Amino acid sequence: MQQSSDFSPTLRKTFDSALEYLLYTEYRFLGGKRVVKMIVNDVKGLIEKFFPDNLEVGQVIWPAASINESHEQHKKIEDYRIIPVRLNLVIKEDLEKYEKKVKRTEIEKARAIRLFNQAYEQGGLLTQVDVGILLGKSRSLVSKYVQEYQIEHDEILPTRGNIHDIGPGITHKAIIVRKKLEKRSTSQIAKETNHSPEAVDRYIRDYGRVKMLIGKRMTVEEISYATGISRGVVEQYKDLHKLENSVNSNEKE
Repeated sequence: MQQSSDFSPTLRKTFDSALEYLLYTEYRFLGGKRVVKMIVNDVKGLIEKFFPDNLEVGQVIWPAASINESHEQHKKIEDYRIIPVRLNLVIKEDLEKYEKKVKRTEIEKARAIRLFNQAYEQGGLLTQVDVGILLGKSRSLVSKYVQEYQIEHDEILPTRGNIHDIGPGITHKAIIVRKKLEKRSTSQIAKETNHSPEAVDRYIRDYGRVKMLIGKRMTVEEISYATGISRGVVEQYKDLHKLENSVNSNEKE
């Protein structure tokens, strides 16, 4: 057993001991000392992640929803696991583009795309509002950047809306359906679009329902009401149906 010295009390005056005291006295925590020490270690871990002291110039820490959380209707953000992600808000390439007089909108779009991807690589998901705040831009402008990028690159960005299927997400649903029309497998589409196979199959089923009702000569409004699918998504599925028919006609000729 280590012998106590005059310095022992000073060595024990730590953040750990202060937090343990707080749990025992202020919150009347009834768990044993081992459980309290585990809680203290978890809290310290969170502090180190959310408030690191090794940020580089141009970097920020931002709270993001964990990619592993399943979205449920009416679930509050407080009920999701939130993780801190390290984002490169400004990098050397951004400054070089400004110096070369690259269009400001192109620079901003590239920065927005980078933030979504960086968060995803760390297991987190940013919303368009998150990125708008970080860039000092409106949500609608960030949404415009996302839609343009997805169409230009035929790629679905890992935004929280896309991955957790929150909001209309018109373009990403259409991209998934179009990939299926190109005879790609569900597993391949899931990998290419950062979606689960279940989500991919759900969009394909929705497209099939819309296609069937189009065949019954129902209007977009009627189809939207009957299926619970937004009017915008129905419109895009209708356009894809026309494209599918056109391709099938060409193959028969």
